[in-house]
Amino acid sequence: MNDTLCMARLLASAVHDMRNLLAIVRESAGLAQDIAALVSKQKAAGDGDRLSAGNSRISASLAEVQRAVLQGAALSEAMDYMAHAGGADGRNTAGPCDLARACRSFQLLAARQARAVQIQLSSEATAEPVWTNAPALAVLRSLLEVFDLCAAVGGQVALHIAADRLRKEEGIVIDVRDGSNREMVLAALTGAPMLSSMSPGWRAALTPWRDAGSRYFLSLVACEADSQ
Repeated sequence: MNDTLCMARLLASAVHDMRNLLAIVRESAGLAQDIAALVSKQKAAGDGDRLSAGNSRISASLAEVQRAVLQGAALSEAMDYMAHAGGADGRNTAGPCDLARACRSFQLLAARQARAVQIQLSSEATAEPVWTNAPALAVLRSLLEVFDLCAAVGGQVALHIAADRLRKEEGIVIDVRDGSNREMVLAALTGAPMLSSMSPGWRAALTPWRDAGSRYFLSLVACEADSQ
């Protein structure tokens, strides 16, 4: 998978979710407007019970709008992160890259693809950034390749990603937590210890985590460019 295909897939997924969020905002705001008109009539008629119920429905609709707006803001930030990672602003796209932010952005960007194969994709914040010199877009691409390995055997699994360190080496912990295809996903990850080259001078390696159980460590390894 090259960088262009990676960005295209993640962007298509993100745009789909953004449209859904905008639809929620439009419908909830319209509902609140309609209810407000009814409440105004009920207030004029002195109908206290219906007035109270109408106000509650308005509050619920506006709360849904606020939730969608916050989610949309987070998604737009992830899209902006990917755009900068791809060099949209003309900057050098090499590191440093905060792996915790990359995990969170990937979770948001790949959400639609995850739902399509019933993968419950989650990530978590870290107390402090976990920096690597690997290019950010290459990190997103390696995560997408891990995702594809899980989807190839049918998905239906809970997948958790988190930035961490193993023997002073920065990387991402892939935790296969639950799901009907859990054993098949574990077998797929075990059988693919090396992902494709991320970019000249870098590669992604998938190895068992400390306990060698359901967790794997996605390390971002510098290598000679002519070995790619």
